[in-house]
Amino acid sequence: MDDRKTRLEEKAYEYILQRIIDGTYAVGDFVNQRDLTEELHMSRTPIKAALSRLSGEGYIRVFPYSGAFVSHYHNETKEIE
Repeated sequence: MDDRKTRLEEKAYEYILQRIIDGTYAVGDFVNQRDLTEELHMSRTPIKAALSRLSGEGYIRVFPYSGAFVSHYHNETKEIE
């Protein structure tokens, strides 16, 4: 079960990061967890974990009781293969 959870978190992470890289999510945009659950067909748990990881990397700012927002993206950062 833990392996599946990790794969779902990785899928969510890559999906959100790619949307930041390709400009779908611009700086300041709200990242809606409910929309992501529908788009990715998964629960909020792996999405929250992915947002937390992206927050740790500086792509996302998570504000308690407000949500997650794109904080920045620079072309020099990594790209998904």
